[in-house]
Amino acid sequence: MSSMTLTFADAVATARAALAEAVASPTPAHELRHAISELESLARHVYSVQAQLIRQADHDDLARTTGARNTATWLQDALNINPGQARGRVEIATADTGLAKQALADGAIGVEHAQVITTCLRKLPRSASGEAVRVETVLTEQARRCRPWDLRQLAEGINAGFDRQTALADERAQHESRELHYVTSGDGTVQIKARLDKETGQKFIAALRPLSKPCPAHDGRPDPRTPGQRHADGLATLVDLALGAEGMPGVGGQRVQIQVAVDYDDLMRSLDPDAIGIAPGTFGNGVPISTDNVRRLACDAGILPVVLGGDGAALDYGREQRTAPPQLRAALYRRDGVCAFPGCEHPPGTSQAHHIVEWFHGGETSLTNMVMLCAHHHRIVHSDRWTIAITDGRAVFTPPRRIDPTRTPRVDDAPRPGAHRQLIKEVIPRQRTARLDD
Repeated sequence: MSSMTLTFADAVATARAALAEAVASPTPAHELRHAISELESLARHVYSVQAQLIRQADHDDLARTTGARNTATWLQDALNINPGQARGRVEIATADTGLAKQALADGAIGVEHAQVITTCLRKLPRSASGEAVRVETVLTEQARRCRPWDLRQLAEGINAGFDRQTALADERAQHESRELHYVTSGDGTVQIKARLDKETGQKFIAALRPLSKPCPAHDGRPDPRTPGQRHADGLATLVDLALGAEGMPGVGGQRVQIQVAVDYDDLMRSLDPDAIGIAPGTFGNGVPISTDNVRRLACDAGILPVVLGGDGAALDYGREQRTAPPQLRAALYRRDGVCAFPGCEHPPGTSQAHHIVEWFHGGETSLTNMVMLCAHHHRIVHSDRWTIAITDGRAVFTPPRRIDPTRTPRVDDAPRPGAHRQLIKEVIPRQRTARLDD
């Protein structure tokens, strides 16, 4: 045993020295891809050799001699790896998967691929034992050309095809383990933790994905938001859509609404960006919100601002006409598209109608004083104080000086729905008058 250990030690030392020599000098750019791929192939081969030794350790019951419960726990301690990783390597080592192990040794597939294959074969029912070789062949061939995640979907489909009842039981277990928790922190932020079954999860992803895709800037710069921020913005838009949906259940016979109380004097003074000492508004549960964001919410959200006088009495509970009615929203969509901000490609149905002259400041809810914006750009327009004007039927956006010192006006050149219709009318031939003698 000591000579074998020495042999492996010498082999590892030789490999380390060779790699150190190779990496000592810079690798030419045109060789980097090949070099990285070769190292990955070598690493996979090393894993296959390691699997042979793990199989021997399991056969010799080495774990028992050291006091460990099983080979996986022994390996977990020996390599300082996570329990799941240790179980996966033992499963690969002890499985009778000749094709998969050979592909791993050849560097054609990775450890994760091999684990997916062995797991699939282990889950096959006895009635399908005669199909194991064919299943392994198919999965190994696919593993050579697809990622582990894609291979796992294929493997799960194969298992479901051979064992319908187990697949159904697994999906029921997923559904039973569903959960969603939320907690409001002291600063008013809400933390959400959820576990969704595959059906609900796919619906959630399908709904969130188009609402959280990147929005490049007008000058071509990439979206500055992190993926996490984009997903949070997408969820915010999803909530707005749900609150505005016709099928949304009401409370006490009325549509779900959120009230924000704000003092009139503070609201008016907040129109001055340099004003100080302005008290925030508050939601119904006492959570504060700045008056600047109250004005944004008042544009077109399912939130009714309660404007208070100096004595705290309500002066105004918000008027329905502050939101764009269906006819006006349709006209805005025809003129602006889903979001008029230059370069935005937000999907249909997610835009908010923004008052150019703020509603609180006397701005009308009309076509000439409103513009369609997605939730992300609606927040940017308010927070960064962009100037908007309607010129020749198009929304023109002027950035603040701190974003563009020249304050060059910007307009989205993308064709809008109305423009599309006009182009169609110009392209198709005019209808000819029918001849009565035809």
